[in-house]
Amino acid sequence: MTDSISNNSRPVPTDLSPRKALEKAAAKAGGFAGAISTAPSSEAEIAASRSAAADRGAEVPGFKKITERLKKEPEFDRAKVDSIRQAIQNGQYPLNPRRIAESFVALENLIAQ
Repeated sequence: MTDSISNNSRPVPTDLSPRKALEKAAAKAGGFAGAISTAPSSEAEIAASRSAAADRGAEVPGFKKITERLKKEPEFDRAKVDSIRQAIQNGQYPLNPRRIAESFVALENLIAQ
């Protein structure tokens, strides 16, 4: 295999045991496939996914603190998100390039520390 950046050849890893161990752990924990699927659209699906996540995460250290903190957060406002999405698609959402750039710089400074 050739490294696309430096064009140096490097050995291809043939030991797949770490990957198999991760797949085995994922299968034991209920898998990750549900986390990658499309977002639930109805309130019933959202409630069901929260319940399933709570069942899977009950044994995770600190899970109770996290769930209590999340309960204090405001609920997801789908109508607001849809209205912002529509405004962006119509070109009516106000964007301030300077503010966006400053946010990126601040984020880069956080990462660099």
